[in-house]
Amino acid sequence: MPPRVAPKSYQILVKTHQVTIFLTVPQSATIASLKDEALSALTSRVATDDESFPHVSSTNDFELARTAKEKEKSRSGVTYEVLESDKSIRGLLTNWEVLYFQFRDEESNLMPVEVSQPSLVDDEEEELPVNKGKRKAPSE
Repeated sequence: MPPRVAPKSYQILVKTHQVTIFLTVPQSATIASLKDEALSALTSRVATDDESFPHVSSTNDFELARTAKEKEKSRSGVTYEVLESDKSIRGLLTNWEVLYFQFRDEESNLMPVEVSQPSLVDDEEEELPVNKGKRKAPSE
């Protein structure tokens, strides 16, 4: 089988709170251009209806981050590394990579990443008991 050809465009997911933004960008794009695309999505009417995340007006109001590699994770859980705006995504990111918004407060300090992962099981769905062993024949 011939080797797979790398895609010309990457699909990048950017998450915050309960919002996920899907971006399609060429491999030659920079993190700065990703931030511009993300800002456009954040300032759209759909995203601004949600009052739970901070108001943004420019790309200086947030940074894009990704989860740190395994050896860089702290014992307390997931840590994030901020991506430098001047870097190209080629070689830095992979197709379908998940990034996170890290917003700035009034003093321009980075706030922690806030993201909620949806439940994989519906709240209404009950867990079925697991019966181990032989099944009994139904009584007639």
